Amino acid sequence: MPSVKIIAANEPEVRRALRQYVASLKKRQEVKAVYLCGSWARGRHSPYSDVDLLVLLSAGDQRRPFDRVPDYLPARFPVSLDLFIYTKEELARNEFAQNLLATGIPL
Repeated sequence: MPSVKIIAANEPEVRRALRQYVASLKKRQEVKAVYLCGSWARGRHSPYSDVDLLVLLSAGDQRRPFDRVPDYLPARFPVSLDLFIYTKEELARNEFAQNLLATGIPL
């Protein structure tokens, strides 16, 4: 019977990958801001926590936020990564995104 192997994240590796990934996001002209959210932002992450990022875009992308995610995923990341990608206009109309912004840490 196949088994599942659970690997705990190496925090320095996650932080290094996060810095590199955020730097690459900020090079994209349409990316206006990136916020760290969730347990990593609250300092309550565990070795098994994912990383949550709010990415704010300039206006112009007419796709649904979920449909944008594949264009912004890194090729590799040491833990699961949840991206929440909104334009500033969508942010103004979305309570969930506003909560991410209010509790997130600008990167």
